[in-house]
Amino acid sequence: MKKAFLFLLFSISVVRISAQMPQVESLNKLLAATKEDTVKVMLLVKLSFYSQSFQHGLDLAQEGLTLARKINYIKGEAACLHQIANQYEGISNYPMALHYYLDALKIREQINDKNGMARSFNSMGLIYQEQGDYKNAIKYLQKAESMHPDDYWLALINSDFGDVYTSLNKQDSALKYYQRSYEYYNLGKDKYQLNLTLNGLGSVQLNMGNIELALAYFREAIRNGITYYDTLGLSSTYLRVAKLYDAGGKRDSSIFYAKLAMYFSQRAHVLQNIIESGKLLSKLYENYNDKQSLHCLQISLAAKDSLFSRERTMQIQNMLFNEKERQSEIAEKVKKDATERKLNIQYALIALSIVTFIIFFLLLSRSIIVNEKWISFFGVLGLLVVFEFINLLIHPSLVTVTHASPIFMLLALVAIASLLIPLHHRLEKWIKEKITEKNKKIRLANAKKTIEKLEGKTDGK
Repeated sequence: MKKAFLFLLFSISVVRISAQMPQVESLNKLLAATKEDTVKVMLLVKLSFYSQSFQHGLDLAQEGLTLARKINYIKGEAACLHQIANQYEGISNYPMALHYYLDALKIREQINDKNGMARSFNSMGLIYQEQGDYKNAIKYLQKAESMHPDDYWLALINSDFGDVYTSLNKQDSALKYYQRSYEYYNLGKDKYQLNLTLNGLGSVQLNMGNIELALAYFREAIRNGITYYDTLGLSSTYLRVAKLYDAGGKRDSSIFYAKLAMYFSQRAHVLQNIIESGKLLSKLYENYNDKQSLHCLQISLAAKDSLFSRERTMQIQNMLFNEKERQSEIAEKVKKDATERKLNIQYALIALSIVTFIIFFLLLSRSIIVNEKWISFFGVLGLLVVFEFINLLIHPSLVTVTHASPIFMLLALVAIASLLIPLHHRLEKWIKEKITEKNKKIRLANAKKTIEKLEGKTDGK
């Protein structure tokens, strides 16, 4: 009777989990009928979230990111970056995940998206937890809580607090946070990932020796996982139940749940759970079914090899990513320098125009007597502006020709100055001659007017 019940439970689990596909299909149909707008961006985020393939999920999130940037949908851009991070976090590539979580956080801070910021802080806390850095994990989870997100995210955050304190073997603190998480879940309708909290409560009770209470929590977690098609959560719950029965000497029950853990671990591509469930099954079948024991051990070892291979792949990905980032920074710097150079050229042209206008105004004015010192001052100022303008204009070519050698660049600038200085002297001499001639004409004209006025007064007498 017990085996029949267990088989029925397994069958229900598989049927319910398979029901996820129509949901994805409906999202794909909706995506095909949606124009390039904010709705499409969020559909791509959802499809990426539901994807069971890292590469496919990553492609969907990146497609959403491209569209979000194209239509300037800032909030959607942050959501896509966060989902890209989730994909990397799912394959344990924590450096890449943390990079994209930070990118999403920066945008959310700019638009003051409190709920989004809470998500980012929460996810970053999980990254630190996975690395064993519990101090920073708690720090970021506290930041997430301080954003006062909605009840659903408070439930997740408190569940993560419980996981951290469980890792620190502080059962009382862990129990407090898991219970708080459970209360937040009960405040809302969305119970997705409640199984994480139930798993935590079950583990704490198991550590306290309350076996039946732990089993009750695990069974509730299984029901929640089936309801929400959570293959990853189910793999974890079934593995915990299998270990519980193994510790109690109930081999048949332990084998059944370990098989379920293996099945859902393989579906969710959770290598760590495949390794653990394979090792457990190999141990349970030892001296009972040696052929099956060897088969399970081989599965576990293959997953372990795959995990190490994945780590090597991640190292290569990180190297490529760092190089890509370096090239992006170089391109961005070149672009920024070009923009600044363009602005500086414009400023130099404006300054040159102003100086030229003042000189010619003074030169052509028929009523202003100009001191030659002013001409010398504006002449030197004009020379400096012209020199700077030429420097800005030819600088990229000069760098290319001289290979940015300081000595050769200095010699080139000295050569330019040696050509400009004689030209400046000749131009200044010519302007001074014109100014002197003009000043004489103005003084002569003023003298004639003065004489005419004096003669007029004398005739009047």
